[in-house]
Amino acid sequence: MSTKDPDDSIVAIFKELAVKDEVASLAAGRPVYTDTEIVELHYPGSKNWSAHPATSFSHWVTDPMTGEQVRVTYAERFRRQYNQFKSHATQTKTGTPLTYAAFLTEARRAELRAQNIYTVEALAHIDGQELKNLGQGGRDMKNAAMEYIQESQRGAVSAQVQAELEALRAKNQVMEEDLAALKARVPGPNDEFDEMDLPQLREYITSNTGQAPLGSLNRKNLLRLARDAAPEKASAA
Repeated sequence: MSTKDPDDSIVAIFKELAVKDEVASLAAGRPVYTDTEIVELHYPGSKNWSAHPATSFSHWVTDPMTGEQVRVTYAERFRRQYNQFKSHATQTKTGTPLTYAAFLTEARRAELRAQNIYTVEALAHIDGQELKNLGQGGRDMKNAAMEYIQESQRGAVSAQVQAELEALRAKNQVMEEDLAALKARVPGPNDEFDEMDLPQLREYITSNTGQAPLGSLNRKNLLRLARDAAPEKASAA
């Protein structure tokens, strides 16, 4: 009797999402997105679902030939659904989406997408017959895309410098706080008092003030009186 695969009841839906690349965006000075394949797992009878990168780790299996543990991705786990998705997938796109190009109208963006141009970078690099296929105004759009990239790269330097300055300020602040905390733990300038016992402290206070400490004072109070009686402290007063 065959065992039913529990994955048969899971609805696996593969999709392609544009995910912002924070590092590339900072370096370029403009938003840069990368198409990322994900899978949504929907469970029958439940409103809960989960999403995972298609090529991320799903589980381990044992290789029947070697006996070794092998990593299985979600794309491998749901191979049939993934192959169906790939057979209808469009080109992988990396760059700044056309929606960020203010020099384009929505109609122009639709025309470009119809010609498989999805990013500002792709528009800037188009040439030859493909550029002619854009029709009237195609050269102007290409030049505008090139100017957009150049301008954003100039701004990227300022953004990077600003980010580095903010990181440096944060680092300096942490160092200052650490230094302040360290100073708070370090004893005062008259460290020699720490080596004195109680009789020695009383004798020091008496000889420097002309008056013996009254009562049964603890070490903390005697240290304070001794430091107050130090010649440097007395001259400063």
